[in-house]
Amino acid sequence: MLASLTRFAHLASFIFIVIGWALPWWQAWLIHAPFVLLTRLHWRMNERRCIFTTWEVQLLEKEFTSDHEEGWFVKEVFEKITGWRPETNFIRKLMMVWMYSGIVVSLARLWLHFG
Repeated sequence: MLASLTRFAHLASFIFIVIGWALPWWQAWLIHAPFVLLTRLHWRMNERRCIFTTWEVQLLEKEFTSDHEEGWFVKEVFEKITGWRPETNFIRKLMMVWMYSGIVVSLARLWLHFG
C-alpha cells in the first residue's frame, strides 16, 4: 500500500511539473518554478534518480536497474499512454526542454501578474 501511495505521489508530482505553469492561479506558478528547479537539482545529486523512484524500488524490495534513472517514470507514463517506450536520451532532452520552459513560463506569468 505504501508503494502505491508513493506511485500516486510520483504521478501527482509529474503532472504538476508538466502542467503547473498552465494552471490559472498565481500561487501554482509561485510553487511550480522552484519545485521544478529543485527537482532537476535533486536528480543531479541523487544519482540521476527521483526520490520517489528510490522509495518505490525500496518499498517493493526490488533491485535498481540501469533503467531506474532520470526519466524512468516519464518513460513508464509515455508507454502507458502511447504504447511506445522512448529512449533515455530522448526523454532526458524532452524533460530538460519542457521543465526549463515551464519554469520560464511560470516566472513570466508571475511577472505579468504582479508587474
